[in-house]
Amino acid sequence: MRLLASAFLTSVVVSCSSTELHRDPEASSRQVVETIMSMYQAFQQADLPKVGKYLSEDSTCYDATQSVLLIGRKAVLDHFGAILAQHKPGEAWESSIEGMNVTTVGELAYATYRVRTSAGGMHSVAAVTHVFQRRGGVWLAIHLHRSWNIPPK
Repeated sequence: MRLLASAFLTSVVVSCSSTELHRDPEASSRQVVETIMSMYQAFQQADLPKVGKYLSEDSTCYDATQSVLLIGRKAVLDHFGAILAQHKPGEAWESSIEGMNVTTVGELAYATYRVRTSAGGMHSVAAVTHVFQRRGGVWLAIHLHRSWNIPPK
């Protein structure tokens, strides 16, 4: 009987938690957007430790330039550092995010958007898919994939 009561209580708690997560998907979507914008702001300020706060320890990123999957926060941050190192000091560098669409399902979310970047006379557009998981009440990036130089719409 105790086992049955324990199983019932566990299912009620899980059900309530799931209901709470699905109660306000718009709030969850806004939180994911805020996380993405904060990550990009920290990246543009070359503040990699701050970017790292938005990544899970087991975060992954597809490096399209080398066709390799980077695994772990450190590997992803090293990749971002290499990107930042390509920019010359004082070089004009602009980046904008457009067309963001966020979908949340429980503790998982994915965002798709485009990033337009201009630096050193070069202009690039990337299609981005960013996957997040809510851990400890915050949304952390668990995967990032960018495909560069898509045709503008």
